[in-house]
Amino acid sequence: MQKTTQQEMQTAIAASDLYQLLAMWLQLPTREIAAGLLNGSLAEDVLAIFDELGFPAHLQKGLKSVFSQIQEESKSQEELFSDLRKEYTRLFTHPKQPQIHIYESLFLFNPEGDEARPSLFISPAALDAERCYKKAGVARAKEVNEPGDHMATEMEFMMFLYLQKAKALQEGDRTEVERRGKEIQEFYEIHLQKWAKEFFARCSTLSEHPFFKTVGEIGSIFMKEMLPAH
Repeated sequence: MQKTTQQEMQTAIAASDLYQLLAMWLQLPTREIAAGLLNGSLAEDVLAIFDELGFPAHLQKGLKSVFSQIQEESKSQEELFSDLRKEYTRLFTHPKQPQIHIYESLFLFNPEGDEARPSLFISPAALDAERCYKKAGVARAKEVNEPGDHMATEMEFMMFLYLQKAKALQEGDRTEVERRGKEIQEFYEIHLQKWAKEFFARCSTLSEHPFFKTVGEIGSIFMKEMLPAH
């Protein structure tokens, strides 16, 4: 059954919201995230988005159970905040050996087959990501000192594209809807298709903290359900 414009708009908004959450979770954890986990608001947001996107009920039930476990096992907000930061560092930013590279260029780097380890800011993946951002009308703040192929940045870009698509649908601008759909598809094919699913799968399997395992599971479900669609 073909979606109505209203349904398309609601799906685009929900997708944008979930990309925003993934982008936030893949940056150094804040006290706000710890508070949201403990007071249940973060779980409510995720479950509402999953419901809006029409994801199966059993997936929502499983996530609700994990979020409840995090609430029950955490002694205080400060302790949870500290644990989240330690695990984020171990997974993504450990100076010697991160468990998972959070930059597309390093994630895809094969030390046995590739000639040289890519330089972050000038790697082909980072430069092409910047090209996509500029083409779509996104101007990154000058004070942002991260390469363009950081997973959080790529998630933020998809958040932006889906939000722009939703606005175009609301305004009845089919030309803009088509433009944003093509940009979503292009970024998926050139970037996310190459590493997003595997990245989130590794988060799920390699994390020692239930929150980042859940981030991996949410990302894996979302990539499977949403990436081919635009």
